[in-house]
Amino acid sequence: MSDSLFSRSVDRRAVLRTGMLGALGLAAAPALAACGGGPTSGGSGTGGSVSWAAWANPGEDERYKQFATELGKKINAKVNFQAVVGDYQAKMLSQLAGGAAPDAFYVGDADMAKMIDAKQISDLTEYLNGGNAPIKLDDFPEDLYQWCKPADGSAGIFGIPVDCNPSVLWFNKDVLSAAGVSQDPSQLFEAGTWTPDALEDLLGKVRASGKKGLILSNWWFNWCWATTMSGGQLIDESGKLVFADDPKAQEGLEWLLEQFRSGNVTYAGSLPKGQSGDALFLAGQLALNNVGRWALPTLKEVKFGYDIAPVPSSSGKDIVPVPVAAAAIALNTKAKNREKGLELIGNYVSRDGQKFRLSGGGNAVPSIKGLDEIATEGGVPVHGQWFNDVVANGYAIPRAFVGNSKTATELPLLVDKLFKDSSTTAASFSSAVTRLVESTK
Repeated sequence: MSDSLFSRSVDRRAVLRTGMLGALGLAAAPALAACGGGPTSGGSGTGGSVSWAAWANPGEDERYKQFATELGKKINAKVNFQAVVGDYQAKMLSQLAGGAAPDAFYVGDADMAKMIDAKQISDLTEYLNGGNAPIKLDDFPEDLYQWCKPADGSAGIFGIPVDCNPSVLWFNKDVLSAAGVSQDPSQLFEAGTWTPDALEDLLGKVRASGKKGLILSNWWFNWCWATTMSGGQLIDESGKLVFADDPKAQEGLEWLLEQFRSGNVTYAGSLPKGQSGDALFLAGQLALNNVGRWALPTLKEVKFGYDIAPVPSSSGKDIVPVPVAAAAIALNTKAKNREKGLELIGNYVSRDGQKFRLSGGGNAVPSIKGLDEIATEGGVPVHGQWFNDVVANGYAIPRAFVGNSKTATELPLLVDKLFKDSSTTAASFSSAVTRLVESTK
């Protein structure tokens, strides 16, 4: 189809400008309230009907409606999209319990393990290996979907990442220049001198200028990179936490805690009510913001110069492994139209599907290989290729953190407590996190 939405890039800028302040947390925090209307339909094929659900801000809701229409043509079925309003997790669990959940739906990283254990979602292995799927598991970076496997290490894959967001440092060029920073992070990286010491020096200058350098939260995406930026390991090949016994990981963590103590880095949990890193960055009061590509749509209209840089490394020139946030789409075990549900999932995360959803200034990076041009389109930001490089070297949330609901719930609370305590050391932090994970297995 020459006019197919699957075969051309559609400009999402006009759609995404509206309500995009809310989207700053969309890919980052799946449980956040979503906006949008009720079920909408697309397609009028003869293969019956199929439904899927996701969290969505108003711009995404409209985009998904268009996508539902195109999916209907693609899989020869009537496609019903449900934008879940309010607490996504609670409402989806309620629908599952009542037998009213859609055939396919988004699953956040904190919910995957418990849905697998509760047999609420299906193993996709047979579909992926069957020869009819438009995708195969090898199309995706291996480290990006490990959290979609059973926590006990048994076989199976229960979700496919829909897209992803790598942990990078966005920076405000104007704030840095006003603070007397002569080389911005991208220039330092290209010069091979982007080290933790260089970042510390930059943050110190910003702090002296009266503005904030960097704000980090208790979300794993915002602190785990400290364990790996100096060459340390967070987990081993089996998925076991090892950062407590890794000298390089301890070095990176101690560096981060020292930045909290000095005031170079601000803990988000200590900010006055109503303040956030996203808002302060947009207001020109924050030099660096550790977020993913989801920030891009909101930055289209700002007056200041901006770009991205990878997290620093000991060498000053390497892109080190850092967190990559992802959500997955899964199949309801009790799907009313299992066959079309599988087709929907396969086409949704295929190259064509992701190109449609993410082209034109989208708020994520493709999770499938071979679409590097999405992150670099339009030359915005200037170093968009680094999104792809970070994804290629990055890691999704460790299964140890979300292996069961107790760990997933208690870990952020523990990290919050530890970050608020000025006496916390790398050793005490690592021991506390490891004890929690081990005790809740």
